[in-house]
Amino acid sequence: MSYLDVLAPSFSFTSPEAFAAQDDNWFADSPIGPVAVRYAEANELLRDKRFDHGGEDFLRNNGVTSGPVYDWWVPMISNHDGADHRRLRGLVGRAFTPRMVESLRPFIHRRAAELADEMAGAGSVEFVDAFANRLPLAVMCELLGVPAEDYDEFSQWSSDIGLIFGLANGGDTAARVERAVAGLDAYVSALMDRKAGGPAGDDVISVLLAAMAEDGTASRDEVRNLLVTLVFGAHDNTRHQLSNAVVTFAEHPEQWAWLRADPSLAGPAVEECMRWRPSAGALIRRASADLTFHGVDVPAGTIFTTAVPTAQRDPRAYPGGRVFDIRARYDVPLLQFGAGPHYCLGSALARTELTEALPVLAARFGPPELPPEPLPWRPALGTFGPERLPVSFARA
Repeated sequence: MSYLDVLAPSFSFTSPEAFAAQDDNWFADSPIGPVAVRYAEANELLRDKRFDHGGEDFLRNNGVTSGPVYDWWVPMISNHDGADHRRLRGLVGRAFTPRMVESLRPFIHRRAAELADEMAGAGSVEFVDAFANRLPLAVMCELLGVPAEDYDEFSQWSSDIGLIFGLANGGDTAARVERAVAGLDAYVSALMDRKAGGPAGDDVISVLLAAMAEDGTASRDEVRNLLVTLVFGAHDNTRHQLSNAVVTFAEHPEQWAWLRADPSLAGPAVEECMRWRPSAGALIRRASADLTFHGVDVPAGTIFTTAVPTAQRDPRAYPGGRVFDIRARYDVPLLQFGAGPHYCLGSALARTELTEALPVLAARFGPPELPPEPLPWRPALGTFGPERLPVSFARA
């Protein structure tokens, strides 16, 4: 059986060794347990009700048994199933509607254009700070009603909380995640107090508080947890996906020209960028009981990692999928947002942000160009993307 050292600082889920493991079998061994590397089995695993998110076990395996991270992670919506999960998901759905997402489109387009204007005279920019971080941050703060003066602090928290899946990497990861969770939790709690004492609004916090007061379907602690989780999912993932898209187009400048010439390619380009270099580096599931999965006996408590970037280039699911092509069309859904009952509620918002942002950039600039030195990437486990992205845009 193939072995993937997923904790190695230089490890990549799209390395030759990862694809060799995929060619060898549907899963590989690793320092953190089995890793599903083929699309069909990874997709099935994410949907199989015998597997759950294993919230408490995941933390315990990483040495976290109490504290802010534990108190946030264990009661999180993704760690609920059945009726309890439907109750919490229904509550979020009352605020996070398709109409609400669509109503944000003009704001997203306008903010993307403003950020592009700011970059236009700079020659070269650090793209994460100049655009990728600031666009989804502005959208998230617009959703929650966060005042502009709090953006910077909010940004640091929402960035560090995305390191949760990389706890096994050690270093200062656990401390950064704990500071982020504690900071966001306290900030969201204070924001809830301000919203509750003021006039009714149409931001997400106001809508959730109104729903909580009307029918008592959720407690204050549950609403606060939902809001922190919303920040975790909606800002950090999107900012890294924007950066990943720019890196990918720098590697394929001719396809940037295709998008510039034909803005109707924006939707397919977003799907292909998310397939090729997803910000969701890995998703985890735990066997809730002793079971057999595709001929493998799996003891209860086993944590499976689904290698999203590897699986989304599996030629068995994506014919020709080891080539990036924004004109390609595939018949299978992405794993980037999960699958089944836990499919990401923020997927429509992420797609909207990306489909507005990429055409704005392509219309304004020529293809992105990367520096000769290697980029500093976040660990393969967890929310994945470059920590910094120095880039210059060729003359349009």
